[in-house]
Amino acid sequence: MDTAGVLLLAYEAFGGEVQGKTKLQKKLYFLGIMMGREFGFGPHYYGPYSAEVASANSMLKSMGYLSESVASAGSYNAAGFEIARHDFRLTEDGRAVACHKRKRFPGEWEKIERAAGILKSADDLSYMEISIAAKAYFLLNHKGEPARVDEVVRMARQFGWSVTEDDIIKAVGFLEQLNLAKRTS
Repeated sequence: MDTAGVLLLAYEAFGGEVQGKTKLQKKLYFLGIMMGREFGFGPHYYGPYSAEVASANSMLKSMGYLSESVASAGSYNAAGFEIARHDFRLTEDGRAVACHKRKRFPGEWEKIERAAGILKSADDLSYMEISIAAKAYFLLNHKGEPARVDEVVRMARQFGWSVTEDDIIKAVGFLEQLNLAKRTS
């Protein structure tokens, strides 16, 4: 199944909507990891980003399967996160196509539904917190071996990411809930 198909089913698995482009990117990042799928994620200011996912999202919207609304989130914070939040919701046509895809690709649907369930059962992080968790996972995966919190903070700075030790500690807790990280003594 192509990225747009996976994304459509991911929306369905997440209850038909995702609030914010950043949260969408990070949810798909973790979903892909848990499914063993690669969606072209690479380093970006807000953490791992995929142009492939952004393009698939735009395509689904242009086909009428998604509606988009913009909510004001205030102003830029000290970390430079977005001021407007773009929310996406499956349309009636989108739900119908997702239903058809669930039936046509039951194995993929099961993987997506299982991964989405794990994400939903973990702490419901804000878009900033899930961004930091994605950054932490990206850095730990990039390093390829266990790292101390201060090492992860130092590695983050090499990508221009501003995170604190407390941010990383909370992120690792989230990653543990997803079975993607394990604290060492």
